Amino acid sequence: MTIHGGFVATSSASSSASEPAAGRDPEQLGDPGPAPGVTVIICVYTERRWSQIVRAVGSVFAQETPATQVVVVVDHNPALLDRVRHTFPGVTVVPNAGPRGLSAARNTGVAEARGEIVAFLDDDAEAEPDWLARLLPHYRDEQVLAVGGRALPAWEERRPRWLPPEFDWVVGCSFTGQPTEVSAVRNVIGCNMSFRRAVLERTAGFDPALGRIGRTPVGCEETELCIRIRRQQPDGVVLYEPSARVRHRVTTDRATWRYFRRRCFSEGRSKAVVARLVGSDAGLSAERAYTRRALPDGVRRGLRQIRDGDGAGLLRAGAIVAGLLVTASGYVTGHAMRASHVAGKPARQRRDPGPAPVRVLTAELSERLPAVPDTGPDGARYAAAQILVRLHGQPLGLLDVPLPPGGLTPPTLAGVIRERLREEVDEHLREDGLPPLDRLDPGLFGGAGTVGGGVPCPPRRPPQEPSPFVSVIVPTCGRTPLFEAALDSLAALDYPRYEIVVVDNAPQRSDTARIVAGRAAADPRIRCTCEPRPGVTHARNRGLAEARGEIVAFADDDVMVDRRWLRALVDGFTDADVAGVTGQVLARELEAPAQIWIEQYGGYGKGCRRRRFDRTGISTVEAQHVHRVPASPRSLYPYLPGSYGSGANMAFRAAQLRRLGGFDPRLPSGEDIDVLLRLVLAGHSLVYEPGAIVWHTHRREVRALRRTVYQYGTGLSAVLAKCVATDASARVDLLRRLPRGVAYALLPRSGKNARKQDGYPASFTALELCGLALGPAYYAAAAWSARSRRGRR
Repeated sequence: MTIHGGFVATSSASSSASEPAAGRDPEQLGDPGPAPGVTVIICVYTERRWSQIVRAVGSVFAQETPATQVVVVVDHNPALLDRVRHTFPGVTVVPNAGPRGLSAARNTGVAEARGEIVAFLDDDAEAEPDWLARLLPHYRDEQVLAVGGRALPAWEERRPRWLPPEFDWVVGCSFTGQPTEVSAVRNVIGCNMSFRRAVLERTAGFDPALGRIGRTPVGCEETELCIRIRRQQPDGVVLYEPSARVRHRVTTDRATWRYFRRRCFSEGRSKAVVARLVGSDAGLSAERAYTRRALPDGVRRGLRQIRDGDGAGLLRAGAIVAGLLVTASGYVTGHAMRASHVAGKPARQRRDPGPAPVRVLTAELSERLPAVPDTGPDGARYAAAQILVRLHGQPLGLLDVPLPPGGLTPPTLAGVIRERLREEVDEHLREDGLPPLDRLDPGLFGGAGTVGGGVPCPPRRPPQEPSPFVSVIVPTCGRTPLFEAALDSLAALDYPRYEIVVVDNAPQRSDTARIVAGRAAADPRIRCTCEPRPGVTHARNRGLAEARGEIVAFADDDVMVDRRWLRALVDGFTDADVAGVTGQVLARELEAPAQIWIEQYGGYGKGCRRRRFDRTGISTVEAQHVHRVPASPRSLYPYLPGSYGSGANMAFRAAQLRRLGGFDPRLPSGEDIDVLLRLVLAGHSLVYEPGAIVWHTHRREVRALRRTVYQYGTGLSAVLAKCVATDASARVDLLRRLPRGVAYALLPRSGKNARKQDGYPASFTALELCGLALGPAYYAAAAWSARSRRGRR
């Protein structure tokens, strides 16, 4: 990020920055005299840009003020080096003498330079004929250390309508917020800059720890250099001359959301390096000003454009917010990873093996309690155990218990349960007509006997007669090895009337159809349908269209369901106001660090208390009494749809879900919480039923977890953006709560982040924030595309 005219820009590799200072007119700098000699350096690295390289070199030879010398530095590409030497005999052509990367290549060019001034032009930029004539006169003032100019985008195709001009630095160009007159700035822009050669030699040039390497979009090397030379010569000046222009080619691959996101994230990481090298005051001063002034102005302009009939104004306003948050996420990640160089030396790398495995098990109090060993079959030690405590099948609590050497004996486990879950056990026993724990024979709990083992547990609610017919919908791409086990557990449910509808979301593969056909031959309740459009949203909607049940339940293809799962879900539909029921999702195993981190992130389980949600508040059932917590304007409720449940375990009245329009394919993810939120905001009730249990196999790969937390971020913010855009009654209410929502997402001790322990990777938090930033833009782009398709019909 860099400063311009008192503003900040989020690019150091492709932005200049301005500080409050008087403009300088080259005609007022004293004796005009001859302009100093200049060496122009162009760094190249790939033959894919050959036509652009030819145009860049040609634009230098076409200058009204000729260059003293032209140097082309080839970055570790022998074939390109030979081609450049053969094509440009009048040019000094040298290989990069340092490590691979733009910074070292520029330093190599400086070492070859003969001119008093050294100017840099990117290999995909063309200089205007008066480029050097505009830059060089400023050097008649001995205080001028560097001069940079303006970079105009030369789009390979049309400019994207969603890209705000405040973020043209993403594609290596000047942007809104830079000064319009000659101004003193903090740093120059990378594709159009010049320095006194003596200054570069005195400061050892660009830091190789920074700068672009090949196609990796990082930078900030010129920001750090300009800050460093100003520190060495405090009375010196770095100038921005907007009339010294180059045209920077922008290829189609840079005009995409993917590149925008990568570039912003990489810029944030680079800024973390700069802040570590020069201090956050110098490294971020321009960014703070840019964030306070230029970006809010851009958002307001985008909203005004919507009012004036330009629907893309929403996209541009969303891109400004997204770009800022993604860059901030990259900055956080850069600090967390500490992968940068400090004072030119690599930071010491530490390998953290991550958290130790956690044993997962169930303790049923009506049966004998198990011993909990601290080692597995392979001898690996478990640091802790996660124990679901049940009585008569009803979950009472989920305990996280450290495992001492040797593990827990049954009496020790009984003591832990008695200490932590006494109230829950006593409540259940009272409902069963049994005495509380302190009146039971101590030998029955944790000894040879059981709790309430001889007395059946009466039903908590009268069963529905006849039992409603249920369609269980299972979307699958056929890739999970757990799919067959999931089908077997669904076929063994303790419920009389249901069907299983498998939605094959990858019909080009034969695995799913073969597996389903084999089971359907023996069990007519199982059938298969196809949905060729990829994505779980389309698959769920296809299942909803094919379902014959009064209630539709959804299960993922990588879960194992409890035998009472479906009965517990159906029991949650206690009255006509209840439109949906969600259940508890617990981990099948916690062996790998990624599986433990997803639980620290928040997991999928929502506790062992039954709750009922509606627009006005939450009701929780405890000890046969209903505790009501009304929604408060000071809380985030009801706009925390993740608290309602998970798409891996949910059921709806089919008619109401169809009237709602099913799942929204415009959302990048989060289509399940979108449905839950829409139901609540529409005046219906949702019930969370902890007895409806599925066991989910969390992915073991850290890479998969990175993708998951990013998708959770995009899904949540896209859902809330959709709510703002489509629900006029909720719009003002939600926007008023937005600052508290940001604090909830960011503060370490908030309810969202409190479970994250020491060692939880900060990069996951940064990726989630990145997703939160981009979700509204994803939704806006998808909604715009959908409207365009409808308009063409």
